[in-house]
Amino acid sequence: MLYDGRLLDGVADGLFDPAWWTSTGRMIGPADGGRGTVFFLRAGTGEWALRHYQRGGLVGRVVSDRYLFSGAERTRSFREWRLLARLAEDGLPVPSPVAARYVRAGRQYTADLITLRIPGARPLSRCLAEQPLPGDVWVSVGECIRRFHDANVFHADLNAHNVLLDGSRAAWLLDFDRGRIREDRGWRRSNLERFLRSLNKIRAADPRVVFGRPEWGQVMEGYVGGAA
Repeated sequence: MLYDGRLLDGVADGLFDPAWWTSTGRMIGPADGGRGTVFFLRAGTGEWALRHYQRGGLVGRVVSDRYLFSGAERTRSFREWRLLARLAEDGLPVPSPVAARYVRAGRQYTADLITLRIPGARPLSRCLAEQPLPGDVWVSVGECIRRFHDANVFHADLNAHNVLLDGSRAAWLLDFDRGRIREDRGWRRSNLERFLRSLNKIRAADPRVVFGRPEWGQVMEGYVGGAA
């Protein structure tokens, strides 16, 4: 287990157990969407998000939450915790990590991660379903992505569900499972293209969503203008 002593004062037996949080009356409820199972919790330092790691795709249908163990520092939860801690310390807009664990069973393990919940933040995908977003919000999303790219931060699943807008509509990124620091730059274009595909997919699935070339142009305006 890893944890930040500034955010967690002691370790309870049920820290990573949703049933324990429910029994103590501090369970807020599950989050919408996402590949992992996420619950929001009431904690002494505010609200937390507890995520149980789960596989996606065809493999996930067979072994939904188990991974091959090859050392503690190579577990999904420890790697994401350490990356988030570094990014938060560098001032990038990510949820600060609270605690991470893995539970080993022979050659396999399961994993969990707790982060701070960003106050008032909601997924970009949900915001799009409610109302059209003004140009300055799209620009801020592009600027946010550029900040991470300039810091050589590769997000393995950059999509509209993993971009959050807080109460002031500032953009944040979350879910850095399989994310890492990459010094090369060849991946940046494909990263943006992945984000664009997710937006087009959401638009195609929901007629309420307003997104097209003008909005993508504003994202790119922010991205180019946000160059370090």
